[in-house]
Amino acid sequence: MILLQGNQIARLFGAEVLFENIQFEIHSHARVGLVGRNGVGKSTLLKIIAGLEAPDQGVITKTKSLTMGYLAQNTGIASHATVWDEMLDAFQEVRQMESRMREVEQLISTTDLETPAGQRLLKEYDHLQHLFAESSGYSYENEIRSVLHGFKFDAQFYDQTVDSLSGGQQTRLALAKMLLQQPDLLILDEPTNHLDIETLDWLEKYLQNYKGALLIVSHDRYFLDEVVKEIYEISRSKMTHYKGNYSRFLVLKEEQLALDWKAYEKQQSEIHKLEDFVARNLVRASTTKRAQSRRKQLEKINRLDRPNGDEKSANILFDIDTPSGNVVLQVQDAAIGYEKEQILANNIQLDIRKKDAIALVGPNGIGKSTLLKSILK
Repeated sequence: MILLQGNQIARLFGAEVLFENIQFEIHSHARVGLVGRNGVGKSTLLKIIAGLEAPDQGVITKTKSLTMGYLAQNTGIASHATVWDEMLDAFQEVRQMESRMREVEQLISTTDLETPAGQRLLKEYDHLQHLFAESSGYSYENEIRSVLHGFKFDAQFYDQTVDSLSGGQQTRLALAKMLLQQPDLLILDEPTNHLDIETLDWLEKYLQNYKGALLIVSHDRYFLDEVVKEIYEISRSKMTHYKGNYSRFLVLKEEQLALDWKAYEKQQSEIHKLEDFVARNLVRASTTKRAQSRRKQLEKINRLDRPNGDEKSANILFDIDTPSGNVVLQVQDAAIGYEKEQILANNIQLDIRKKDAIALVGPNGIGKSTLLKSILK
């Protein structure tokens, strides 16, 4: 079933076209990745789909009962509530249902169930129990604990206020709450920001089993490979659809480019032959009619655009006052932290040589950024 579709969507800035003629469909249980270079309009399109902005042209249509959740880049929760209470807020309807069930239970205990009023209470209670079970009412607190644990919020965080958390923690908490709300269509813009490897692995598995549809913008190709099953690419103001994950998209895109070049070169060869024939024969009386016929053929040709490959990548150059020798950096028996009582890591050994390429990895809060700042000092 189609949950949402866009028809001829465009975003314009005066005479400048960010994107136009955008067509797409999102089906129930879809796993969609939206990719493209920075600045092509991915985040803008997500806002249009989420209903936060209106398109300059075109229309978005969706099913009447569709629920959507949208999480922008680096969006955190601003709240004075505790972490636990903030997560409970994702289950407002279920908790209201639970409260009404308790009320009905009290009424049942003091009402003659043989009377019409008693029968109505029993019928209402039966209906509430059914809805409560369907809404995971008996397990929502366990679901909260599971999701919070996945995002590295153990029980010690439950009573902390949200506004006491770091910016990165607030962003992770916003994503956790969005997952708990379980919208029919979950729209995520760069959800892997602020996630360490362990949390990223957990999120991949969670999204693979998500009941609703997913629309994700991410520059993490490995994350997209694990989660999405189709790709929309925005490039040069247009959008193209590919079936498969990110790796499959790269293959299909290369294959399509080869086919486009083949068709373009074939047509160009035909055009050159016709143009050459017209140029050589139009002035000759004996061949004028044939030349005019070829010229009409040329006019009727629907000329293919020259295929475009990947857009150019930016070249970044760093000015170096004095080139280093072979030994770039050495660290011996170092410790990092904020105070002597708050040592994040110790016995750090580094030996970095010229042209080394090194990745610094580890869980959030382990001291990666602190180590880099310490090195710069």
